[in-house]
Amino acid sequence: MSIAPFRSRLALMLVAVVPVAIAATVLAAAIGRLDTALFFVGVPCLLALAVGLLPGESSAAELFQAVTVSLLLVAAFLHEGALCVLLVSPLVYGLAFACYGVMKLAERHSQRFGIGVLLVLAALEGTTPGLRISPQHEVTAERIVAVDCADFEAALARGPQIDQDADRGWLLQLAQYPTPTVATGTGLDLGDTWELSMPAGSISTEIAQSGPGRLVFDVTADDARTTRWVTLHRGALTWQQTDAGCGAEISLTYVRDLDPAFWFGPLSEIFMSAGADAFLAGLD
Repeated sequence: MSIAPFRSRLALMLVAVVPVAIAATVLAAAIGRLDTALFFVGVPCLLALAVGLLPGESSAAELFQAVTVSLLLVAAFLHEGALCVLLVSPLVYGLAFACYGVMKLAERHSQRFGIGVLLVLAALEGTTPGLRISPQHEVTAERIVAVDCADFEAALARGPQIDQDADRGWLLQLAQYPTPTVATGTGLDLGDTWELSMPAGSISTEIAQSGPGRLVFDVTADDARTTRWVTLHRGALTWQQTDAGCGAEISLTYVRDLDPAFWFGPLSEIFMSAGADAFLAGLD
């Protein structure tokens, strides 16, 4: 390897990547926008812009290095684990290379201003409540929980018996996504309360509706780690006797706390659906 390309890449890291990544992260944290597209879209595009504007001939390889270093720096700054980095890295790399490609195309057609406006608009998602795209979500899970619903109702009154190893599917096990470990409560009547202990924090609920084959829980307090990604509002549990046994269905209503929606919407639904299924598994 010649000295000149090496020095060029080193200068890129020191002059562009490190200051841009750190400054953008600190700014987003200071204004409380680490969960918006301003961070997840704006920073990758800003890095692509920095690489493209550096003197000399830039390349996709340099951009790859820039994004990789930035991911490591931001993960260390925000104390994020390897899984979070892996989940967000396709978004970051994809946006960075898309912005880089669009910028190069715009250079040939002298349309930098128009492209810049589009990127700014894309990065505004989530910066205010009115600029969010479909943050409300609902996921459901269903399974046969007992041979007879009378047995299920008796078990439900005693409370879920959660087995972290047996109830959590491969996705939750692999991702180490937090789900309830213990459930304690006072009953199944209107106004009764239940608390779901989490690996870090807990979720407090109150029964808002109670009737034959149906319970609705409202979340009254939530300091679990999952609030970094979603805010749980309500859970509804229904059950009925079927030919196969007692079939139960749980639906969870929550607000997605991360933007952009096109990436974190499906991602949150995948993990919340897996979590709902794990909760039902603790009831069978």
